[in-house]
Amino acid sequence: MADDELQTCVRCYHVADKKDKYCIQCGAPLKNKCTKKKTVLHAGCSKVNEPNAKYCADCGTETLFNEWGLL
Repeated sequence: MADDELQTCVRCYHVADKKDKYCIQCGAPLKNKCTKKKTVLHAGCSKVNEPNAKYCADCGTETLFNEWGLL
C-alpha cells in the first residue's frame, strides 16, 4: 500500500487506511471534520479541516479533534 493511501491516528499513532473514518485501535476520529453543531451564528458544515484546527475554517464550529480532546 502506498504512503498516500495511509493516515496516522492523532491519539495512538496507529497507521490506518485513508478510507477509514475512525481508528480501529482506539476509536478516535481520523479526520478532523466540522462537528456540524448548530449554533446561533453557524449551521455547521462537513469540511475536513487541518489536523491542528480547533474550529472549522469555513463556519467556525468546533472540530471533532477539539471535541474529543485530541488537541
